[in-house]
Parts: sequence; structure tokens; C-alpha cells
Amino acid sequence: MKEHEIRPEALLKRYVELSARDAETCFKDAPRTAVPCVACGGGPGMEQFAKHGFAYQRCAACGTLYQSPRPSVAAYEAFYRRSESSRYWAEVFYPAVAEVRREKIFRPRVERLAAMCAERGFAVDSLIDAGAGYGVFLDEWRQRFPQTRLTAVEPSESLAKECRAKGFTVVEEVVENAKGLEGSADLVTCFEVLEHVHDPLAFVQVLKGLAKPGGRVFVSTLGIDGFDLSVLWERSTQISPPHHINFLSLKGFARLFERAGLSDVVVTTPGRLDVDIVRNAAKTDPSLLEEQRFLRALVEDEAAGAAFQGFLAANRLSSHAWVMGTKP
Repeated sequence: MKEHEIRPEALLKRYVELSARDAETCFKDAPRTAVPCVACGGGPGMEQFAKHGFAYQRCAACGTLYQSPRPSVAAYEAFYRRSESSRYWAEVFYPAVAEVRREKIFRPRVERLAAMCAERGFAVDSLIDAGAGYGVFLDEWRQRFPQTRLTAVEPSESLAKECRAKGFTVVEEVVENAKGLEGSADLVTCFEVLEHVHDPLAFVQVLKGLAKPGGRVFVSTLGIDGFDLSVLWERSTQISPPHHINFLSLKGFARLFERAGLSDVVVTTPGRLDVDIVRNAAKTDPSLLEEQRFLRALVEDEAAGAAFQGFLAANRLSSHAWVMGTKP
């Protein structure tokens, strides 16, 4: 898989431009409050950089990168309802890559997640997907496991409609407001949402509440210990406020899930794009690796880069993280 297949350059560039504009127009007068580390609760953090008017700190205790001082929950909710970048993602960007992502991301995701469940010896008779989007993950899971009871929690009216069209039970709410699902799922999944949420601890606690005793909570998100984020840092297109505000470390993921009351926490990084992301960024801006001769040679060599990507994934050094915990 290559970055341009799931994030075409022109679409990504436009999305980043709109995000930068929204950072100014949607939050210009919004009051901000300093927050402790979103993973371990420690603080204050060490100042790192500001991007589009949003300051980021890094936790001295667990290494998590997080945005602080932070606008209010209400300001973020208004942003996601009204911003140009959010609308562009839902109406232009994602529809353009939906089927490619089905093949390249969601189908392999189902196989890998199912294998994780099998390795831990538990059956998934009921599954809730929080932030289900277009319902592609649930659709692929149903094709592989048609007997599973599937529920989509999706706050967007248009995306909830897409999920209903696919025949899923849909709760059209943010997951924090979803009612009647408490303690009902063997597996609760949430893909690429944690990096957006205002209060990750409260969010994971809500996910835990949806799981049965002995059930699992799973999230995938961005991890700051990974190769492409560590190399590119504030110049990474993935660090894109106001959308992406939480980048937990490996230690931070474990601490967050433990604070939320989950046990047997497992953190892996099965990412496949770190090297390609750095390679593409360096092509766009050669100064990024100007003084990194070894690194530049490594990412420019396709065979060596592929081998290195495998090393990153195997050693929890990719920036695409998977985290699973068990509800006692």
C-alpha cells in the first residue's frame, strides 16, 4: 500500500489547506484552557511547537504529545458541524477513496482483528463500531462473520444514513450520548477517532461501558513514538489541528487504558506507510532530510524501505497504533 492510494496528493493538500483556514476562522475568539496529559494525567507538559495557532506539549512522564491550552468541547463540536474541512472530508475526500480503502485497509483490518480475537480465545457474537462512518468496516466484518450482531454508532446524519442503507442497526449519536447499548458488546471498536477527541480518558471509559464484562475495547489511532511522526514532527500532515490533537506514546496508551479501568492492555503498531510518508514528504520538501544522509538513502531505496517498514511494525515503531484492553 502507498500513501497516495488512500490519501491522493491533491485531495490531501486541499484538506490541509482547509484545516489551516478553519483553525483560524472557527477558533479565533475561542477561550482556551490548559489541560494535563491526556494519557497519564500528568502535567504540565513541555512546550514543543505551535501549528495553525494551536500549541502542543509533550508529557515529561509518558512522552505523549497533546494540544494545550485547548478550546472547549462546545467549540470543537461547533467546528465539526460547520467547518469547511470537515465537510470536505465527508463529501469529497472520503468518497473518492472509499473503495480503495475497503480493499487496502478495511478488509485486511478485519482479518487482523479477527486473528487477534482468536489468539485470545474469545468469540465475537456482538460488535459495536463507534464512529462507524460509511459502515465499510462493519460491511467487511459481516461478509467474514455473518452471524455477528452489528451496531453502528455514528453522529453524522448523512453517514448514519449510509450505514442504514447497508442494513445495520444504527444509533445516530455521538458515542457519549448513545443509550441502550451499555454492557452489550463482546467487542467495541473505534477506528481513527481517539486523535480527535477532547477528553480521551472519558471517551475510552464510554467505550468500556458498551462492552460486556470480559469483553474487549479496541482502538486504532496515531502514535507519537512512530517513525514518520518522530521524523517529520510539526511538519507532518498528520499533525493537523484542529482535527488531530492527541498523539499518545506507547507508554501513554497503556496508561490511558489502565486509567479507564481496562486490563490486559496490548499495544501494537501494524502500520505500513511510515517510510512512504517520509519519502513523499522529502520529495515535496528536500530540506526535511537534507542533513540525514543515511535516512534519505534508506527511504529512497524501495527494497530497503520495505524491509525497514516491516522492522518498524514488528518493533512497535510505526505511527499507526492498535490498542486493545479487556473489561473486567
